[in-house]
Amino acid sequence: MDTTNCDSLAGFSNRDTTNWRVRATTLTQSKNPIRIIVDDLLGKENPQKELISLAQGDPTAYGHLKPSEEAVSAVVRAFSSGNHDGYTASTGSAACRAAIAAAHSHDFCHPLSLHDVYVTAGCSEALEHCIAVLVAPGKNILLPRPVPGRGWEVDLCSIRRLANTSTAAILINNPSNPCGAVYSRQHLEEIVGISSALKLPVLADEVYAGMTFRKEFVSLAEFSCSVPMFIVGALSKRWLVPGWRLGWVCVHDIQGNLHGSGVRAAINNLCQISLGPSAPIQAAVPAILATDDSVWLSEIMCALNRCTTLSEKRVLNIDGLSIVSPPEGAMYLLVKIDLCAFRGCLTTSHFAESLLSEESVLVLPGECFRAPGFIRVVTTVPESLIQVAWDRIEAFCKRRFKG
Repeated sequence: MDTTNCDSLAGFSNRDTTNWRVRATTLTQSKNPIRIIVDDLLGKENPQKELISLAQGDPTAYGHLKPSEEAVSAVVRAFSSGNHDGYTASTGSAACRAAIAAAHSHDFCHPLSLHDVYVTAGCSEALEHCIAVLVAPGKNILLPRPVPGRGWEVDLCSIRRLANTSTAAILINNPSNPCGAVYSRQHLEEIVGISSALKLPVLADEVYAGMTFRKEFVSLAEFSCSVPMFIVGALSKRWLVPGWRLGWVCVHDIQGNLHGSGVRAAINNLCQISLGPSAPIQAAVPAILATDDSVWLSEIMCALNRCTTLSEKRVLNIDGLSIVSPPEGAMYLLVKIDLCAFRGCLTTSHFAESLLSEESVLVLPGECFRAPGFIRVVTTVPESLIQVAWDRIEAFCKRRFKG
């Protein structure tokens, strides 16, 4: 480099070169409340007791819940073939997208084509793409608050009350994290009826699709004949492989209400930036989705149900704890904490932090989900270990109980 020429630029530059002025953008305002709270709690456990985490929504964390052999074999074949080492199309390989489209088409609605599917790096990126495309600066998206006393159903009146000219979409999570709710066909029809009346598209997070044990799962896609819908999902939870990082967006627009909106082109543009998930994982998707793994899934859901039932029984025997609405699916249990009943626990964050420091049991406080007064417990823990966890929680509650 010619330093003489570089030095000579100083006298001609319009830039103030006195100090460095590197600043982060407004992206510093983008935060994950769950990770903020968990990161703050980590390292505060009792060193005399082994940590038991009931906080992480990772079904593979304890190793007893395994993906199906067919799914693993499909990935091994894809990697071993040597045919999937390069880039795929930005929106995902044609075979992968076609398989996802076929799996998410319904007989009573217009079938999806591969052009309606966008493959992403997990469900998180699928949601991020949809929100980035739909919610321009100054716009808002409605995330209805579940009502505890009504099976965690959506407060329909709040949608009507809060929707305004700046509202871009309604986001529905079913089956639900953190509530474990599984919405009935009637309730989904009511939600779609309101979104149709308000001319609002629906963004449906269905990453726990099919993971139910007390009620049939019904996809919002079944009601997409009158409302544009963006259905997002992934292999992560249903197939127990969150580390594979493969998700998707299925765009349902039977009436053509999105024509001229630029939405599809915008999602495509975002896919061109991220370039999607691993090519071999995409190559395995057709075989994974075509496999009848109902026996395997039934065994997994039975394990989750046993853990859920065990937890519910333990809660019933602990003063100050209760369950408002039992879960019907997913892999979570929300436990209500009577904060007035326990010493030194003014909030559920205080409860969770004290439980961790005394008993080395990590739970998520409801503040993570704007549900103060509750803690979230995962049900993807081996039965023997969750018994130990509940023993510790019970001991903690007895010590702190005001009586």
